[in-house]
Amino acid sequence: MKTRDLTCTLPMQRGVSLVELMVALAIGSIMIIGAVTVYSNSSSTYAINESLGRLQEQGRYVMSVLEPDAELAGFYGFTNSADTIRYVRGADPSNVLATAAAMRQRPIPAAAPVPAPGLPASAQVCGTNFAVDVLSPVQGSNDSFALGPARGACNPYGAGAQPNTDTLTVRRASADPTPLAVGRIQLYATRLRSRTSQQLFSDGIAPGPTDADNRIHNLLVRAYYVDRDSVDRPGLPALRVKSLTAISGTPGFIDTEVMPGVEDLQIQFGIDTGDYDNDGVIDPGADVNNDGIPETDGHATRYVNADFAGLDRAQIVAIRVWVRVRSEQAEPGFVDGRTYRYADVEYTPNPAERGFRRILLSRTFALRNARTL
Repeated sequence: MKTRDLTCTLPMQRGVSLVELMVALAIGSIMIIGAVTVYSNSSSTYAINESLGRLQEQGRYVMSVLEPDAELAGFYGFTNSADTIRYVRGADPSNVLATAAAMRQRPIPAAAPVPAPGLPASAQVCGTNFAVDVLSPVQGSNDSFALGPARGACNPYGAGAQPNTDTLTVRRASADPTPLAVGRIQLYATRLRSRTSQQLFSDGIAPGPTDADNRIHNLLVRAYYVDRDSVDRPGLPALRVKSLTAISGTPGFIDTEVMPGVEDLQIQFGIDTGDYDNDGVIDPGADVNNDGIPETDGHATRYVNADFAGLDRAQIVAIRVWVRVRSEQAEPGFVDGRTYRYADVEYTPNPAERGFRRILLSRTFALRNARTL
């Protein structure tokens, strides 16, 4: 009898050859390198986009701060004409200490500025009549920190103003009525035609009744400039503002930071001189109240720098603003070799500054309260 062989024959098993293993390792390595490269590029792109997004956000914020001030420049309650504004004391509006003409920084005809009578000395710290020159709703300086004539202790913050940057000063009343405040320069605005004069006062005593037709507004004076230092970050430039307020019961200015990273502010004023025939004088009918400043149709015929000769005799109807913002830290491997041309500036970063990313923003603001025909 034959015995059956119950042993199962299994198929032969063979491993991966060395060549196959090397090919697999090569393919795997390429895939890993590709994934790491994609991740690295994505991270780098994200960081760049985040940096640019932050710069754009900073620039937009700066414009959002400047825009309402610029558009409301020259707003004095119920009027945009400052000619009738008087500086008074006490409840009697006839107790006039100074007229609008006496509160000018640069008297017309040209003469040495004289401090407005009755105005506290603390209000003169940024320049003679700087706080109350309501006839100059906007002013500026070109490539220098020069707020006004006879500037005293109104110095920049930190190491000083950023070289070759402009300043912009805006004067207006607060948009909403405010409570009486001792030491705060305020405007008594009346809508009644029988009382055409608006009054400034700082003693906390309203020169008349307060109701829907007679309101109290804070006088807002803000001077924007670029400083070489930001708060807690020496060497990082920042946009700052000096603002009129009340300090210890008397008018004065405080200095606050608006946005770090702003390394340049440039402005130009859009003017309509009223001299349409180019004979050097205002055309007949363009100066309605004969104060030497034309009431125009609100269109800028040209844009000029803040040091333009005769600017104080022109009607400013618009402000063009440029803001250059840079990143807080230099970016390894990045080189900014561009040349930025704007306003009267031509700027190319030097070797020490080329590692920072920058953006340049520009916007034009129309002065809603420019006097027009």
